[in-house]
Amino acid sequence: MDERRFRLPDQENHFISGHALQKLLRRADGGAALLYLYLLGQKGHLHIPDAMQALLLSEQEVYAAVGVLATLGLISGGDAAAVHTTEKPTAPQQQDPPQADELPQYTAAELDQEMSTDPGFAALVKEVGGILNKILTAPDLNTLMGIYRHLGLPLDVMFQLVSHLTKEHRERYGEGKSPTLRGIEKIAYIWAREEIFTLEQAVAHIDRRERMKSEIGLLKKALDIKQDKLTPSQEKYLHRWLELNLGPEVIALAYDRTMVQTGSLQWKYLDAIVTDWHKKGLTTIDDIEAAEPSGDTKPRRGKAAAPTPSAPDRDEIARRRRLLEQMNGGDTNAARRKIVESGS
Repeated sequence: MDERRFRLPDQENHFISGHALQKLLRRADGGAALLYLYLLGQKGHLHIPDAMQALLLSEQEVYAAVGVLATLGLISGGDAAAVHTTEKPTAPQQQDPPQADELPQYTAAELDQEMSTDPGFAALVKEVGGILNKILTAPDLNTLMGIYRHLGLPLDVMFQLVSHLTKEHRERYGEGKSPTLRGIEKIAYIWAREEIFTLEQAVAHIDRRERMKSEIGLLKKALDIKQDKLTPSQEKYLHRWLELNLGPEVIALAYDRTMVQTGSLQWKYLDAIVTDWHKKGLTTIDDIEAAEPSGDTKPRRGKAAAPTPSAPDRDEIARRRRLLEQMNGGDTNAARRKIVESGS
C-alpha cells in the first residue's frame, strides 16, 4: 500500500482559505475539489485505496486530482508529481507544478479557448489593452490568464489591479507611460498572498495605498525633502516610520534634533531617535518634551560635572552685613571677618 503525506495551508484548522477556494472554483474540477477536502480532513495524509473508497473515485481519477492540485500549487511535498502505488497503472504524464512566483505557460490553443469560452476574460483582455494603450502579445495574454486561473484573482479584482498600477505608474513617470505585464504580475502575487480576492478588499487596499502616499508627502515636507523621487532606502525609512504610527510632527522634531546634533539629514541617526521614542512609548510632542525637556538625544557619557555655585549678589551681601552687625553689636570689623569666613 502506498502512503504519502502532503503539506497544505491551514491544515491545523481544517478550513479552506480564500486563495485556495478561488483556485478550486476557477478550475471547476470536481475530483480535485473533493480530494482537497479529503486531504484537509486527513491532515495531508493520502492513502490511495482509502481515498478511492471515501470519494467514490477510481485510482486514475485520484491520480488526476493530485496532478491538478499540484499544478494549482495547493499541495506540495509527498512527491506530488509522482504519486504511485505498488501497482501503479499507466497514467497521463502530469506537468511539473510551477515554481514559486512563476505562472504556468499556456499553449496558443488554451489561450484561444479561454478567450472564446469565457466572455468575461475576453472583455478584461480588451479593457487591459485599452488601459495600457497597447496591443497585448501572447506572453501578455499568458500572464493575464495565469493571474486569473493560477492565482485565482477574479476579473473585477484584476481590473482594479491594472487600473491602480497604471495610475500610480503614470503619476510617477508621466502621462502615456504604462507598467509592464511582468510588473503587474509581481503585484498580483502580493495581492494573492494577502488574499485580496473581492472587489471590496481591492478597493480598501487601494484606499490604504492612497492614504500612505498622502502621509509620505507630509513626511517629505517635514524633512524638507525637495526631490520628487525618493530612493528605495529613503522610502523604506518613511514607510517604517508610518507603520510606527508616529505623526509628521514627531518626525519633524526628530529631524530638528538630528540637524542640531549632526548638521545634516543623517537617516540612520534620525531613525535611531524615532525608534527609541517608539520603544519608550513616546508618540506625541508633549510626551517627548516631557521625557526629554533638554532636547538632547545624544547618550551622556560619564558623570555630569557638579554645578558651580554662584556668588551672592550685592543685595544678599548687604543683607548678610546688616544681620552680622546686629548679631555682633555693631562691630563692623567683626562682621566683615564673619562675612569672609562665610565665603561671601
